[in-house]
Amino acid sequence: MILLIDASSRSELISYPIRDIIQEAKKIEKTGTKMIYLNIGDPAPFGFRPPAHVLEAAAEALKQNYSGYAPSEGDPELRAAVAQHEKVATQDVFITAGLSEGIDFLFQALIDPGRNILLPTPSYPLYLTKERLSYGTVDFYGCDSNFEPDLDSLRKSITKYTKAILVINPNNPTGAVYSRKTLEGLVNIAGEHKLPIISDEVYDQLVFDGEGVRLKDLHKDVPMVCGNSLSKNYIYPGARVGYLAFHGEGWDKIKDATQRLCNQRLSVNWEMQRAYIAAIKGSHEHVKSFNSELRKRRDILVKRIKTIPGLSVVPPKGAFYSFVRFEGPWKDDLEFVRGLLKAGVVTVPGSGFAPNLERKYFRIVFLPKPEQLEEAFNRIEKFMK
Repeated sequence: MILLIDASSRSELISYPIRDIIQEAKKIEKTGTKMIYLNIGDPAPFGFRPPAHVLEAAAEALKQNYSGYAPSEGDPELRAAVAQHEKVATQDVFITAGLSEGIDFLFQALIDPGRNILLPTPSYPLYLTKERLSYGTVDFYGCDSNFEPDLDSLRKSITKYTKAILVINPNNPTGAVYSRKTLEGLVNIAGEHKLPIISDEVYDQLVFDGEGVRLKDLHKDVPMVCGNSLSKNYIYPGARVGYLAFHGEGWDKIKDATQRLCNQRLSVNWEMQRAYIAAIKGSHEHVKSFNSELRKRRDILVKRIKTIPGLSVVPPKGAFYSFVRFEGPWKDDLEFVRGLLKAGVVTVPGSGFAPNLERKYFRIVFLPKPEQLEEAFNRIEKFMK
């Protein structure tokens, strides 16, 4: 007898389209089609490496006595380094297993059923999943034609059930970098409605166009929590170390909840926390060269898209993503992306980031070497024809 064990109804709420598409890609790859993977924002497969001093700090920690549990809230020296960087007190900082765990903690600490953190559209898919898992209402505020927050839409989207406003700047999936005027307007609206801001700043150093203004410098007396990690700015996504830094007053209950959430998962990998200390305190020279390489690739992407009928894009100004619009006979973004799979290019359907937008977008990662990126667009162009 075969026993069929049902999955929980809660597990049905989980999706992560950035990786979900890989299973379909692998099936096609087995038939002989060589794939170009442009779905995951991981610099490592494309030849980018973390700064040497960060790798050396991790290696040195392995030689030292860092084999036990770290403090649940994080290495004291790392917390102090983050606090100095964020201009908050050490007790306002909590170290997490990447910002992904920090996002999870914030939703657990803030959201009861029927409440929501107001998300931008489009938005990083993990926020959508965590909102659903919290049995919150998945509510969005809109963006304008340049993918900057639409402040009128933000005002209209706030309800009595809204617990916080999320800002992702630079943005994943669009690569938008928000202007000072937009960020100041957003802070003012949050202040009017007495709502805290969650600021996802994972890509805050990866800005190659635009002002590069940080929300932490503008939030006035509006409570804000900043999230960041070793993953993107320091080209080390496999390290899985991030942090939450609470700015302003009124966070005592949330910080207490965050401490308890840290306690129940024991601790974060200690040697990678030592690497993060080196990253924050050490040279940031790699950022300049990384941004230069990203700009080259962005320029290739924009140039090629302009020459392909049926495609259009708002040029990204930061991070390493582009949210591309398509026109044509495809009924939706999933059919389009599956067609690209058969052409040997793996991208992500836009509805995974923006279920309330017209299903005419896909996200592309522009990390590959220029010749790889050119080949990807050769395939896309042939597919479009």
